[in-house]
Amino acid sequence: MDVQWAFVSVVITSFVHFILRIVLGRNLGPDGLGVFTLTFTIYLFGMQFAAFGIHAALTKYVAEYLNDKVKIRGYVSSGMTSSILTGAIMGFFVFLIAPYLAISFFKIPEMVLYLQLTALCYPFIAIQKAVLGTLNGFRRMDLFAFLNIIQNISIVVVSVILVKSFNMDVLGAVIGFVVPTIVIGILCPILIRDYLGLDNFLWNVPALRETTIFGFYVVLGNSIFFLNTQLSSILIGYFLNSIEVGIYAVATLLAQTLTLIPSAIQRITAPKTAFMYGKGNILGIREVLHSIMWKTFLITIVIALAIAFFGQYLIVLLFGNDFLSAYFPLLILLVGYTIFAPFMSVGSTLSSIGKVNIPFRIHAICGLFNLILNILLIPPFGINGAAYATTFSLIISFLINNHLINRYLKLDF
Repeated sequence: MDVQWAFVSVVITSFVHFILRIVLGRNLGPDGLGVFTLTFTIYLFGMQFAAFGIHAALTKYVAEYLNDKVKIRGYVSSGMTSSILTGAIMGFFVFLIAPYLAISFFKIPEMVLYLQLTALCYPFIAIQKAVLGTLNGFRRMDLFAFLNIIQNISIVVVSVILVKSFNMDVLGAVIGFVVPTIVIGILCPILIRDYLGLDNFLWNVPALRETTIFGFYVVLGNSIFFLNTQLSSILIGYFLNSIEVGIYAVATLLAQTLTLIPSAIQRITAPKTAFMYGKGNILGIREVLHSIMWKTFLITIVIALAIAFFGQYLIVLLFGNDFLSAYFPLLILLVGYTIFAPFMSVGSTLSSIGKVNIPFRIHAICGLFNLILNILLIPPFGINGAAYATTFSLIISFLINNHLINRYLKLDF
């Protein structure tokens, strides 16, 4: 049931954003979709630092101390305090550097306003991440799914209304995710109100220290991993133009459907692994990971073949003929995501067993490799070069992670 709730959350979230990209692509064209994609990519990258990995720390410690309500209260309350602070700092930083990113780096002056609007979201998305991390730790996946679904449906509904009914173009799409994010961020702590304490709980020094240290490595690892998957779009915007970004965004959007099932499963494997590790059940962890990775791989192959076969038809049907050149990079990306998907289903394993500093190092190596490949391949090969760079990086990441999980758990996958 936990996996089903997580899957429902991931599928509905991805589906509504898929619909949003279709609406934006049809109404704004490749150029408008490209500008929105760049803005949203910068926002998502900043979100990694806004939450500062506190949500992942709360998932681990809540699951680990599941029967100690006082200890959990200290972690959750302190984690909420940390999230508000880090979110506010990140929002202020993005607001200041927005002119440089928009004008000097991407050479799109209108992006200044879009980026500064997104800066308002960071404290509230950090709060929401803390709540989601807590619910994930308790394995209250029904509430976890409810919160995710409500926010993302609200984003799509508001965005579509502003873009189609009020003709606000990219600005409407940006306001469409800023306003619901702020509203949901204010309301969502109600879901964990029983575990929010006042006074000394908000400044529980041991809990603050543990969640901050854990979160530090998580945010470094997650931010580099995010760059590893989104770096191509950013560098396409730098080397080429927003039209190419929009076309590549369609290829990426279709290829990343392969991550839906693994992402849902990971929501369960993370707290489950932490709980089993706390009980010293290493054999149980090995059995769970072995089963999950093989099943994920088989399912992913079937979905990838279907997308490859119907890819051209889907692109024209959903986005129009202007985006048909996204098909070849889509085929390239499908290879990388098919190989990487099994690891995604157990991607939090190293962090869940206390090796939180290891993923950061892996992502750093793969991120550097990806950066070099993108710089070398985008100028001569365009968006196809970006797809090759991403695929090679995903394969390298899978091999390294698989080796280290095998090493630390002594399991031959």
